[in-house]
Amino acid sequence: MVNDPVKIAVAGGGYGAKVALPAYLELEEFEPLAVWSRRPERAQEMAGQAGLALGTSDFEELLAVPGLEAVHVATPVITHVPFAVAAAERGLHVLCEKPLADDLAGAHRIAAAIRSAGVVGAVGFELRLKETRRRVIARAREVLGRPRMVSVSLVQTDHADASSRPHTWVHDATMGGGRLQGYGVHDLDMLLEALPPIEAVAAATEIGVTMRTSDDDHLLPVTAEDAYAILLRFRGGGLGVVNLVATAHHDRGDVIELHGDEGSVRLDADQRVWWGRAGHELQCEGPFDNSSTEAFKRVARNFWAAIRNGDPPDPSLEEGLRVQAVFDAVRIADVERRWVHPEPVTLVL
Repeated sequence: MVNDPVKIAVAGGGYGAKVALPAYLELEEFEPLAVWSRRPERAQEMAGQAGLALGTSDFEELLAVPGLEAVHVATPVITHVPFAVAAAERGLHVLCEKPLADDLAGAHRIAAAIRSAGVVGAVGFELRLKETRRRVIARAREVLGRPRMVSVSLVQTDHADASSRPHTWVHDATMGGGRLQGYGVHDLDMLLEALPPIEAVAAATEIGVTMRTSDDDHLLPVTAEDAYAILLRFRGGGLGVVNLVATAHHDRGDVIELHGDEGSVRLDADQRVWWGRAGHELQCEGPFDNSSTEAFKRVARNFWAAIRNGDPPDPSLEEGLRVQAVFDAVRIADVERRWVHPEPVTLVL
């Protein structure tokens, strides 16, 4: 039993309400105190369902909850900087969803505020902590060698039609929406964890379903991508392709293939990992658990351990910044139709 749970508040009525808050309620390492949403009625609904005393649309009221120690920022990307900075300046530990900000300058502001306050900062790259992807990373470190060609391919159906998913900030580019922020940054994070640094990127994005039904049955325009293709060059050699379509009519599990000068690793659509060294047959293990919820619980427990035990945050702010630099380069490459070199990132904590 954990004798010293972290008292935490959750900001965000989407992922925060569907995944983060239920997980915190289950985990003995945490004691949720309050929730925030942009809409007062949504905040009160979340609080009522979770049995919490406070549901508010006033972020300052959230930060002022007596005994509060940490905040999970799961709000639209464009609000990450003001929310995370405000929490850190109040002396609260911060778990911020990915990407850290809408650009690298904003991400550095968050990191600087957390460093200045002397609190713990972590980033919500939970997909890397799925059992499937943890195994891919481990096998890649073991057998791959230098990368020659890597591929990450995601095929999803949740945006296939105008009514398949209601219009939210995720479909609004001005709010930092799009599938690049939803999934692309996770794939970049995984590759940066397993492989050499990314030297250059080229990219293209697409909006396949241009209108989407709102909660009140009105059609609203979609301005954020629901498909993307990213081409990568790794430092020292090797190419990568990362692509997603969220508007497919037939679903398929994630497929990841890593081919290097010493061996290969593959995650198939049935959650099995295939791996082998050059000159040997591929071996198969799995299927492994692919639950995003269980992966988030690992992120949460790591956050608790960083706060209570002084463990290194995992995933860390440094990892958040390095992904942000590549993410920014991808956005520029998409607009300018050219190879872009990610900005170097250094962080001293």
